[in-house]
Amino acid sequence: MKKIVLTAIVFLLCTLFMYAGLVKALDYSLFLSDMSKSPLLVKYDKSLLGPSVLGSEFLIVGLLCFSATRKPGLLLAFFVMLLFTFYLGTLYFFYTNIPCSCGGILGKMSYPVHIGFNAAFTVLAATGVLLNGK
Repeated sequence: MKKIVLTAIVFLLCTLFMYAGLVKALDYSLFLSDMSKSPLLVKYDKSLLGPSVLGSEFLIVGLLCFSATRKPGLLLAFFVMLLFTFYLGTLYFFYTNIPCSCGGILGKMSYPVHIGFNAAFTVLAATGVLLNGK
């Protein structure tokens, strides 16, 4: 049963990160434009931050695909989801009218729904880390 749950978690995380990465990559100029509107990212170079975000998302998918690299993939997925959740929470509670740079279906969610969605995937990733063990 543990293996089935872990497999489902890995599948869900891979699907999420692949979808998010592809949507951003397919409309990269919109992704960079939306990131430029974030007051939390104003002092960061978007030409470095954009590829770093995309690279992290695709790296997580790659790491999760192989049992030998699954643990670091789960840890990185947890860290990234936690970071994105805090980022969205900060935007929602301290700023107004800031577009989400997630794109696709994720970018169309309201902030409370998106924060809840991210929190759920953060818990999934943490559960995956615990189930994966050594």
